[in-house]
Amino acid sequence: MAGLSLVCLALYTLTSLVVGTRLILRSRRSRGLPELLMGLTYFTSSGIGYPLSVASGFMSSGPAMLTAVIMGQVLIVFGCSCFLFFNAKVFRPNASWSVPAAAFGSLVLAAGGLVVIGAYLSTPDLALVADRARGGTAAMLFALGGGHAWTAIEGLRHYRMMRKRLALGLAEPVVTNRFLLWGLTGLVSMTWNGVASSYLLAGVNISTHPVPVLAISLGGLASAAMLVLIFMAPAWYTRWVGRERGSRALATA
Repeated sequence: MAGLSLVCLALYTLTSLVVGTRLILRSRRSRGLPELLMGLTYFTSSGIGYPLSVASGFMSSGPAMLTAVIMGQVLIVFGCSCFLFFNAKVFRPNASWSVPAAAFGSLVLAAGGLVVIGAYLSTPDLALVADRARGGTAAMLFALGGGHAWTAIEGLRHYRMMRKRLALGLAEPVVTNRFLLWGLTGLVSMTWNGVASSYLLAGVNISTHPVPVLAISLGGLASAAMLVLIFMAPAWYTRWVGRERGSRALATA
């Protein structure tokens, strides 16, 4: 299990870096905010921050471990905040509550990250660090879980609306499919968040235990793959989605 978790973590890290880099480069050409926010999310949080946090759990006490913890938490908070603002700007650009909600979630993430960093800085006994950091980690998972639920609700809500328009010939099948994929990323992320939260409440260090690491890595891989299909879909996939427009769209409308 531990070996499989590390393999999945390595694949998750590599995929996140590739997807994040491509989205950031695409945003420079298109000047698109959604691509930039999601690119920063995957590059900083998933591609660097989370792997650093996992690696820090296997380091002995010292400057290297503290550096990995601090950098990991800062990048996780930054990347996850970009994710929350993506939901606000893309799905609720005119709602008065969306940006404040994303800002509140970002503050919770930052507070949780500070608690985790403080636990490592103030606790010489590494055996006690996980317990003292548990509250901060729980706060971060809570804020992130809310963001995943927001993703699932918005994606599936828009998919339902677009599916009805598709049946009337008023929407494109590829665009409709993107909303479905976005909703599915939220559901997948809610699943791994639930696994991690359960182990955290059971008193487990989720940065080193193979089960939550495996759940997060597998969930992240699935989400990254769907993100490719949303923002950088290959030609064969768009052709396949286009061919599905007829009977399936009409049958499910």
